[in-house]
Amino acid sequence: MHYRTKVQPKNIESPFKPDEMFFSITDLKGIILTGNDVFYRTSKYSKEEMIGAPHNIIRHPDMPRIIFKLLWDYIKSGKPIIAYVKNMAKDGSYYWVLATVMPLKDENGKNKKYVSIRIKPTTEYLDLVNRLYKELLEAEKSGGMEASYKLLMESLKKLGFESYDEFMKVILSKELESKKDILKVEDTHISETGKEFYQIIRTVFGEAKKLDQVYNSIYKKINAFEEFARILHEKSDRIFSLTDYIRLISLNSSVESFKLGSKGASFSVLSAEMRKNSEMGNKIIEEMRRLTEMIMENMDKIVILINISKLQIVMITKFLREVLKNVENHSSHEEMEEIEENIRDLLHLLITDAREIMENSEKMQKHLRDIDEHMKKLKILIKRLEFLYLNGMVESAHHTETSFSIIFTEVNKLVESTREVLDSLHVPLFEVIEKNKEMGREFKDVDTLVNKMYKELESIKSLV
Repeated sequence: MHYRTKVQPKNIESPFKPDEMFFSITDLKGIILTGNDVFYRTSKYSKEEMIGAPHNIIRHPDMPRIIFKLLWDYIKSGKPIIAYVKNMAKDGSYYWVLATVMPLKDENGKNKKYVSIRIKPTTEYLDLVNRLYKELLEAEKSGGMEASYKLLMESLKKLGFESYDEFMKVILSKELESKKDILKVEDTHISETGKEFYQIIRTVFGEAKKLDQVYNSIYKKINAFEEFARILHEKSDRIFSLTDYIRLISLNSSVESFKLGSKGASFSVLSAEMRKNSEMGNKIIEEMRRLTEMIMENMDKIVILINISKLQIVMITKFLREVLKNVENHSSHEEMEEIEENIRDLLHLLITDAREIMENSEKMQKHLRDIDEHMKKLKILIKRLEFLYLNGMVESAHHTETSFSIIFTEVNKLVESTREVLDSLHVPLFEVIEKNKEMGREFKDVDTLVNKMYKELESIKSLV
């Protein structure tokens, strides 16, 4: 803390390249435990100065307090957070990062450390956030944190984001996409074949490469789910309007049957059945809409976690490159232990996230099966309505002076339209169910690959 009070901000940027990444790990109070070389170099503090210092040693006065409140609220509750942060180096220069901060949990699921991985922002969102943060600072001066939070949420909604979670999902995806050619798992060429340490690193690199490819394959399937949700939302609106129209027609039919008195008894029964079926159809549609929302919530979590995982994989390999470059200088027992623990912590995050992704994928599979069951129920209702139409037409033939034949002909048109809409949903639903099964198999591959990397690290431990 004492360093920050002496530092005056300067309008000079501290060098931090788009193809670079850095991480730091803190305890639960935000005290720095470790980091990598890029972290120390960019902050311009030595490793000795940083270890044991509070992480807000690099906080820039241009940062609104509400962002750090959000950050602590998220990670204390066990959730990762992604945020644009302006940091201040030891000499007062600044550097912007997109920070992904994640709780590292123990075997009981409780937070034990916090890991932050940072990349350089390179999208248009940085300028947008820079302007927004200035407005948030002004809001904090006049109305405190409450005013700042209100302005933040209002500003995100104006930009088309319903929540901070949705904003996080988009910014991480966009930032990674903008750097896909430079932030990736690259092949490594290790010429030293005699040293066991180099062999372990080579193996870990190989598994990381495979892991990255699996995540890329999973990520390509995401569009199918988003497209299915869009189609289902659109089609459910159509089905709802059709069944609701059938309900209105059944009410008209009830009125007509009432006019006939005792002669209209059979029409009254048919009308009541039509109304009952259409109302059941509307309830089923509402449930399908709710399930679609739940699928998209699961999908959003999966998107964020996959992107975070890809970030972790690249960070691990970049850190290993750093280690290889400085291996002769990292020969002490303490330094080798720190390297092993850092990689282990990053891998632990990978495993935890992979399992959470699998859980969300399994939930999605259940929701998709439920939607399939609801569609089957709708098809049964449509058959019932078709049967009611045929009975109605037979009855109408005995009462040519009424308008029932017109009413039931209209019902038949609506039934046909509803059936067509349901049929058009069958193929996309089948496709996403199959894709989700494939994702489930791929997540098992993820678990296997990360465990292999863990085993290799056991060998590093034996060298410590």
